[in-house]
Formats: sequence, C-alpha cells, structure tokens
Amino acid sequence: MDILLATHNFLPHHTGGTEIYVLNLAKFLIKKGHKITIMAAIDSKSIKQHRIIYYDNNLEICSYLYDELTVLGVEYKQISTEQIYSKKSNKHRDSLISFFANMHFDILHINGFTATIGLDLLYALKEKSSDIKVISSFHTAISDPKETLTFANMLTEQDGKINPTADVLSYRFNIPYWLTKTIYRLLPNHNFSFLPALFNIKYLINQNVKSFEQLKTGTDEWWVYSNGIRKHLIASGVKENIIKFERHGISSIFIGNKNIATKPIKFLFNGRAVKIKGFHTLLKSWLSLPDNDDKQLWVTGEPVSNDRSIELLIKKSKIRKDVKWLGVLSQEQLAEVYLQVHTVIIPSECYETGPLVFHEAMACECNVIASDIGGCKELAQLYHDSAVMFKTGNSTDLQLKIQSSIKNTNVNKNRNPILSFEEHFISLFKQSSFYD
Repeated sequence: MDILLATHNFLPHHTGGTEIYVLNLAKFLIKKGHKITIMAAIDSKSIKQHRIIYYDNNLEICSYLYDELTVLGVEYKQISTEQIYSKKSNKHRDSLISFFANMHFDILHINGFTATIGLDLLYALKEKSSDIKVISSFHTAISDPKETLTFANMLTEQDGKINPTADVLSYRFNIPYWLTKTIYRLLPNHNFSFLPALFNIKYLINQNVKSFEQLKTGTDEWWVYSNGIRKHLIASGVKENIIKFERHGISSIFIGNKNIATKPIKFLFNGRAVKIKGFHTLLKSWLSLPDNDDKQLWVTGEPVSNDRSIELLIKKSKIRKDVKWLGVLSQEQLAEVYLQVHTVIIPSECYETGPLVFHEAMACECNVIASDIGGCKELAQLYHDSAVMFKTGNSTDLQLKIQSSIKNTNVNKNRNPILSFEEHFISLFKQSSFYD
C-alpha cells in the first residue's frame, strides 16, 4: 500500500516523542512491504536546505531523505489567526489538491493536528482519493484548544462538560473559571480580523472545537496509548470499536541493559524546557535544595528557553555545581545516560498521552517521579513499585519527593513487560481494520 504519514514536525529539524514514533512506524511499514512517504511542517530557514518540488502563492513543499525515508516538508507562506484555530483554509486546501494531483495514497495516518498538518491535508487527499482510509494517532491533547486537557487554571484533569472558551480564558489569564464563564457571556461570537485575537476568542475557540469534530468525522480509526485517552474519545462520541489501544513501545536500544548508576544520586529531566512540561516547577524545586555533592540533576538539551521566567531559572541553575546540561543527544547517547541515573523526573503540567520517557526510564531500571495527572498518573500506577507521584505544579511537593529519592539508591523493581516499537506495532496491526 501507499501510505502517507503526516506529523507536525520531523527529523532532523525537530526531535521529540512523536517524531521518534513516526520514524519507527515508517521503518516497520517498509519492512512489511509498504511504500511510505512522510509529510511534516518545516520552517522557512530549514526548507532552504532542501530541494523545492512545488510552490505557489500559498505554500512551498520540499523533498529530502532522512534515514532513507522520503520526507515532504511543507511551509505555509501565510497563516491567519483564524486558520490557527480552525485548522483549515480553502486556498491552502486547493494548493494541496494541485500538489497531490498525480499521487495516490491508500492510507493517511495523521500523527499531529495543526494549521499545516490539518483539515486542508485531510480534505485534499479525500478529494483526490475518495477511498482513502484515515487513521489518527492521539499523541498530544489535540481535542483541547489549550492542548493540555487540564481544567481551567487548575492543574487537574477535565471532568465532565466544560465551556471551552471560559476554560481557555481561565487558563491563559489565571482567573477563576466561574468568572470567565461570566465574561464568556459578554463576548461577541464573531471574527473581527482588525481586532486582537482576544476580542474574537469566543469565535476562534468555537472554530477550534469544530475542527476536532471534523477530524473525528473524517477519521476511520483511532490509535491511542493510554486507557484515559481511550475513555476520553468515547466520551466525546467516538465509537469504541474504531479505537485501538496499546501502550507505547520504545526503541530496542533501551531494553535489556543493566543500570550502572553510582553516587552521587543522579536525577534526569529529558524533555523540552517549557512550562507545559513542568520544567519551571522542577527548577524551582531543585534551586530550593542545598547545592552539595550528594546529588546531581542532569538535563538534556541546551540551557535556553523562549520563556523569560524559565530563562531566569536556567541562569540561576548554571551557577550551581549540582546541575549538568547534557546538550542534544542521539537515541544511542540517551540510552547510555539513562543507565547512569537513579531517577527520572517527569513533571508535566498537561495530560501526557503515554510518554515515551516513562517507558524508557522503566526499561533502563530507573525510578520515576511523575506528576499526578493524565498518562503520567496512569503509568505511575502501572509501575507502582518504581514510581512515585507529586502534586502537579507543586514545587514544594516535588522537592519533598526528590529529597526522599536521594535516600533511595536501589534500581527499580518493575516487573511489567515493556514493549519494543516492533512489538507495539504488531499489537496495533492485529487490531487495525486497515493495516495488514
């Protein structure tokens, strides 16, 4: 079969859990004899590094090879505020119809839902190939306009029906939900393009909610990686029989190795330096601890952030002797790092759908400290012998859990099986109605 794997970004220009997942899915499909093309958004700087194969007034598309995989990078020349929320634009859809004029795909597998990798792509391919089957993977909280699946300005899970606009306003401005529900009633449900987005927020959020409803209508099969997200989709009206569930698999390089961590006690944060990942909460906790030789915090990535408050915390962390920045790591280098640390900290302040880092930590015999929300909570309960939770966003509680973990030099006692990517895909293929 000819299969298009669509994702919000891709390697080598962006590295994250979804990119690693799509890379391994592509390799698995090729081994089964399928023809694979990957499509992802690309920025204006990166697209210049590759061969342009299509351009018009609306978009440019480049083509390049990554690990022998064909990748199409798409850059929209202009994206309106409304399009960011609605995930669609007639002019970009028409451009994509023109680009795909001489192509045919049997399956579109969506691994991200953005303005670029959104409804334009879905509708363009359905117009070109009416019999195409669409599989959507729920990697991030794409059903929530905030992309967190948390409730209002509280770092708790959404429970029951909420007002999406009031929810966003409460989250964005940190004011009570009851107050934003009142504000909501005063807002116009129109789009005045000459006004700032805040004045159009009711209209824009409604467009965002509709976009996910349209994605649900256009999706033939859902792949999910936590039981909580499976229940969430069912509650949103998705038929249970088209939802396929399996916990994340991980690269085999993380499996079957012995943890060799030695003193001082080492903690690891492997994620993006952004608030949604709880990085500010982690740094607040760590900076409140004595700067001594009995512990170290290792952080993957570079010590930079676009968030001023996080940048100030990073600046303070760089003068401490117990914080070590590791830089950007390959998967092989990361596997070696895991084996040298005692505890991995996952302080996410969003509903993680089943983070790869949790499974990788377990496979490498690390203990885990995780926030008590969403997929982190679900996995902490699954791996309860080797994982503890702290109150999401509470730096004091996280500090207490870190201090307690300093006394624990044992490797984890996990007895739950951890799937490789191949085992994960084999399980989902057995459930799938469209992959063979």
